[in-house]
Amino acid sequence: MNLIFKKAKVLVVEDEKIIAKDIEATLKRIGHESAGSVAKGEDAINFAEKEKPDLILMDITLKGEMDGIEAAKIINDKFRIPIVYITAHQDEDTIEKTKGTNPYGYITKPLDDRDLSTAINSAMYRVDVELRLQDAEEKYFRLSENAPDMILSQDVKTKRYNYVNKSVQKLTGFSIEEFYNKPGLLESIVDEEWKEQYQFSMKMVLDSTISIPFEFMIVNKNGKKLWLNQRSVVLRDSHNKAQTIEAILTDITERKNYETKLEETTQKLRALTNYQQKVREEERLHISREIHDQLGQDLTVLKMDLAMLVKNIVKQNTVSKDKYLNSVSDELKKITPYIDDIINKVRKIATELRPDILDKLGLLEAIEWHAGEFEKRSNIKCITEVGDEEINLNPEKAISVFRIFQETLTNTARHSGATEVKIKNTIQHGWMILTINDNGRGITNEEIEKSTSLGILGMKERVLLLGGIWDIKGSKENGTSVEIKVPLS
Repeated sequence: MNLIFKKAKVLVVEDEKIIAKDIEATLKRIGHESAGSVAKGEDAINFAEKEKPDLILMDITLKGEMDGIEAAKIINDKFRIPIVYITAHQDEDTIEKTKGTNPYGYITKPLDDRDLSTAINSAMYRVDVELRLQDAEEKYFRLSENAPDMILSQDVKTKRYNYVNKSVQKLTGFSIEEFYNKPGLLESIVDEEWKEQYQFSMKMVLDSTISIPFEFMIVNKNGKKLWLNQRSVVLRDSHNKAQTIEAILTDITERKNYETKLEETTQKLRALTNYQQKVREEERLHISREIHDQLGQDLTVLKMDLAMLVKNIVKQNTVSKDKYLNSVSDELKKITPYIDDIINKVRKIATELRPDILDKLGLLEAIEWHAGEFEKRSNIKCITEVGDEEINLNPEKAISVFRIFQETLTNTARHSGATEVKIKNTIQHGWMILTINDNGRGITNEEIEKSTSLGILGMKERVLLLGGIWDIKGSKENGTSVEIKVPLS
C-alpha cells in the first residue's frame, strides 16, 4: 500500500556527515526530496523556522549543547512540523523521553530504504489525516455554532456543560454563560408535568447502547412552553460507564401544534363518521323490517288469496264453465311459483341487509352463515374456525365487525383471484381477533401505502372507531391477510 500523498521535502538532522549524505541519497531514491542537512539542534530550529520543511528526520543523539529531543520539542511547539526520530537503539527510557515531542515515528540505525520509506510515508499519511480531521473539526464547530438546533455536551456525573452552542439562548432564553455556570440548567426548566418522564427517558438513554430519541416540554426564561426532541450520544469509559452525553435538541413546537390540531380534526371526523354509520344502520334496520314485515306479509296474503281462488274455481259444477275455469286454474297455478320466488328473494334481501341470525344468535354465528352464503355465490371455499366462546360485544360493535367482515370477503372476490379463504377468530387478553386469510395473489405494499380505495380506508377507519386495530399485509406465497382486533369491553 503506497501512503505517499505528495513528494515530501525532508530536513536531515544528523551530526555524522557520511550518514547524513547517505540519508539524503536514500531520500532521492525513494521519491522524496532533501531540504538539506544540519548537525546541531540549534541549527535545526533555525532551518525549520526559515525553510518550513514538510518533515524532519531527527537524530536523538547530537553533538553540542542541545540534543535531538530538546530541539524537537521547540520545533513541535513553535512550528508543528512532524518529526521522525533516528536512533541507534530504541530503549524504553529514550522512547519515553520523546513522547512529549509528539513523534511521528522511529527509525533504527543503520537505515534501510524500505524502513525509511515506510516511516516517511506513514508520517505524511498521519499529517494528511490530522489536517483533514482539523478541517472537519473546524467545519463542525462552525456548523454547530450556527445550527438552529441546541447542541450541548454535558458531564454525566457533575451535570456541568462542557459545550453549548448559540441556539441555547435563542430557545431557552438563558445565555451560554448561564449554562456553563449552572449545572443541569436544562433539566431545571423542564415542564413540571414532564419532569418524571424526562428523568426516565434520560435514564433509558444512559443505560442503552443505542441512541434513543425522546420528546419533552420546557418552560423557557420568558415563560413560553416549547416542545423539544432530543437525540443523544453517550461517551463511555473503558468500564462502559457513561461519562459524557452529547445531545442535539430540536424545537418541534410548531409540529406538535399541528399534530394537536390534526388530532382534534381527526376526532371530529371520526365522530361524524360514527354518526353517519349509526344512521345508515338505523336506516338498514328500518328497511329490513319494512321489507320483511310488510312486503313479505302482503305477498304471503296474496299467495293465500290466489290459493283460495283456485279452490273456489275447482268447485264450479257447470260443464260449460269447466274448461274455462280449468284454464284459469292452470294459469293461477303457474303464477304461484313466481310469487314464492318473490317472497324468497325479498326475505334474502332483508337477511343480507341485516341478518336475523346476528340479532338472534350473535356475531360468530352470523360470520359462519355469511361465509357459507359467500362460498355459494363466489365458489371460493371458506374454512371457518371461530370457536364457541361467547363474544360480549355491544350491538353497535357487533354490527360494525360484521360489516367489515362482509366488505373484506367482497374485496377478496373482486381483487384477489383466490380459491380459498380461511376465517379464524380468537379471544386474547380481552380482545377479539378476527383474521381473514386468502390464497390469492397477495396485496402489495405499494397498493397498501398508495391506495386511495375507500374500501381499505373505510375499513381501517371503522375499526379505529371501535378502539381497535386493523392490519393488512400480503405476499405472493401467502396471499392477503386482514386482521381485525377489537376490544371486548
